[in-house]
Amino acid sequence: MKIYSIILFIALSISGANMVHAQTAEEIKKTEQSIKKNGQYALLVMKAQHLKAAIKTGVDFKSKSAKIDFHMVACGELVKQISTDQTLKHLVGEAVNKHGLKILVCGLSIEQFEVDQTLLPEETPVTANGLVYLFGLQEQGFKTVIL
Repeated sequence: MKIYSIILFIALSISGANMVHAQTAEEIKKTEQSIKKNGQYALLVMKAQHLKAAIKTGVDFKSKSAKIDFHMVACGELVKQISTDQTLKHLVGEAVNKHGLKILVCGLSIEQFEVDQTLLPEETPVTANGLVYLFGLQEQGFKTVIL
């Protein structure tokens, strides 16, 4: 019985190995091109590097179609960073004004990290609760990611 189990295991391993393959460049490109021209996308971001990546992604999407609706919600310590970091403020302002992206900040994070709201970019409206806002976008059909 033990020998039959070993033979069966080897046979299944060999046949299963033939089915595994890496995605081809063509398959990757096809997946990346499946973004809808009127798509609705949103990200909740909590770190500066994620905000930067989200903005780059949003700019890329909007360059392909102005009809794409792209939201970002800043939460956590990122809200405090935005209020104090001039580079981030500039990046946010440019993303909204030049590229038509929507960037909001979480009111709970403003309270938790005692952020002076007047230091936030004027382009960033405040939502009382970033998670509730994201759930609302999901209910409206948005594809959402939390980073």
